Amino acid sequence: MTKRKRIPIITKKVAVAVMISGFLLCSAIAFVGYHSFKRQFRQQYDTNIRSIASAACECLNPDQFETYLATGQKDEKWNNIKTILQYFVDKFELNLLYVSSVKGPHYKDITYIYNPVKKGGKWTEFSFLYNEHYEEPTYNSSAKQVFEKGKTVVRHTFKTRSGSHITAMIPVYNSNGKIVAVLGAQKSIQEYVDAGRDFMHLIVLVEIIFAILFFLLFTMYFSISFISPITQITHETDHFASYGGEPSDSLLKIKNKDEIGTLAHSVHQMEYDVYKNIKELTNVTAEKERISTELNLAAKIQLGMLPVGYPAFPNRTDFDLSAIMSPAKEVAGDLYDYKLLDEDHLLLVVGDVSGKGVPAALFMGKCKTVIDSYSPYTSPLGIMKGTNNQLCKGNATGLFVTCWLGILTFSTGELKYVNAGHPQPILYHAGKFSFLQEKPNLFLGTMEDFPYTEHTLSLEKGDRLFIYTDGVTEATNSEEKLFGDDRLLRTMNTTENLSAPETLKKVRESIDIFVGNAEQFDDITMLDFIWKK
Repeated sequence: MTKRKRIPIITKKVAVAVMISGFLLCSAIAFVGYHSFKRQFRQQYDTNIRSIASAACECLNPDQFETYLATGQKDEKWNNIKTILQYFVDKFELNLLYVSSVKGPHYKDITYIYNPVKKGGKWTEFSFLYNEHYEEPTYNSSAKQVFEKGKTVVRHTFKTRSGSHITAMIPVYNSNGKIVAVLGAQKSIQEYVDAGRDFMHLIVLVEIIFAILFFLLFTMYFSISFISPITQITHETDHFASYGGEPSDSLLKIKNKDEIGTLAHSVHQMEYDVYKNIKELTNVTAEKERISTELNLAAKIQLGMLPVGYPAFPNRTDFDLSAIMSPAKEVAGDLYDYKLLDEDHLLLVVGDVSGKGVPAALFMGKCKTVIDSYSPYTSPLGIMKGTNNQLCKGNATGLFVTCWLGILTFSTGELKYVNAGHPQPILYHAGKFSFLQEKPNLFLGTMEDFPYTEHTLSLEKGDRLFIYTDGVTEATNSEEKLFGDDRLLRTMNTTENLSAPETLKKVRESIDIFVGNAEQFDDITMLDFIWKK
C-alpha cells in the first residue's frame, strides 16, 4: 500500500500565515479604499448640499418673515420666492426644501414659511405657516446650533422609511444681522449608500477567491522543498523577538554553503544591525518626545500670557473687541493685548517679533512683560520709549519687534498711539475703511532712546479699528503671490455689519481661500475693535 505523501507542517504554517497576512492586507486595503470612497463621496455631497442651500438662501426676503408670521398672509413676493425655491428642488433633485421659524429654547416648535417638495416623491408639502411640534434630538440640536451659534449643520440620515438622505441647515439672517429662520435642503444619498454596499460585496468576493488560490499555489510550491535549516532560523528570530531584540550567535553554527547558509548569516548580521538601530532610534525618539512635550508646554504658557475669551469685557456693552493668533510653528513670535486701564481708558497692542519659533516666542514674552510693567503708569509714548530701552539691553540675538500701541479715552474719543515699524491699521470712519497714513517709527529693540512720535486720532461711536501683523498681508499662495493690502481692504469693506469675531473670521476665510494648499510660513495675528453706536 502506497503511503500518502504529507505536506510538511512548517509548509502548512507558512502557507496559512501568508494567506492570513494576504487576507488582512486585502482587508486593510479594502477598508481604506472604502472609507476613502466614502469620504470623497460624502465631501462631494456635503459641498453640493451646502452650495445649494446657500444659493437658495440668497433668494429669500428675510425682512418679510416677521410680517408673514404676524399677519398669516402671503403676498406676491412670497409666491415668486416659492416658485424659485420649487425650481431649486426640481433642478437639483432635492427631496424637499424648507424655510422655517423654530422656537427656542428646545427648538421643537416649528412654523414653516416655505416647504416645496419633490414632485411625485414621498413627501407632502406643508401649507403656509403650518405649525408642527417635532421632537427628534438630532434635528433639535442642529436647530439650536443654527439659531444660537449661526452654524451651518449638515446631517446624514441612513436606513429610514424614506431611504437615506443628507440635509444642510443654514441660518437665515435679516438685514439687521438677526437669525430669523433656518433653511433646510434635503437630498437623497441612496445612490451613495447602494454604491458603498456593492463596493464591499465585490471586495469580499475578490478576497475569498484570492485567498483560496493563493493558499493552493503557495502550498504546492513549498511542498517540493526541504526546509530543515529554516526551523533553526525561525527559532533564532523567535528568540530575538522574545528577548527584547537581543541577538545570539546560534545562526553561526549553520555551515551550509548554499543560499540557506547565506540567509542564516544575513539574518545574524541583520539582528545586530537592528539591535543597534533600535537602541539609537529609542534614544532619538525619547529626545524628540521630550522636545515635543516642551514645545507644547511652551505654546500653552505663551497662550496663557495673552487675553482670551469673548466677550473680552462682559460688563462693557459700549464696545466690541476680539483678537486671534495663529502660529506658523508650535510657538509664535506675535503678540496682542488689550486691557482696561480704568473705566475710561482702553489699551490696545499688537506686535510682531522678527524671526520665528522658540527665540521669537521668548522675545515676545519679554516684550509683553515689559509693556505690562509700563502700561498702568504712562502714555503710549512713554510705554514705547521704556519698552524699547529695556529690549535693547542685553539683546545679543539682534531680534526686534514691530509694534502698534494705542490708548483710547472713551469720554473724549481721543486715541493716542505710537507705531514702531508695524503695518498700518485699518480705520472705519464716516462710513469708509482706510489705512492710517502716518509714517511708522523705528522697530523696538534696535536703538536706545529713539525719539518715537505719538499720534492722536479722534474716534466717534460707530468707528472701527482693525490691527494686524504682516502675516496677514504677506500670506502667500502656491504661485508666490501675496495677499496684500488691496485684498485686505476689499475684505474689510464686506465687514461693516459684522461683529468683531465675525470680522476676524471673515478675514481669515479670505486668507485661507487665497492661500489654498500653500503652507503658512508666518504667524497671523488680528485684533478688531468696534466702538458701538
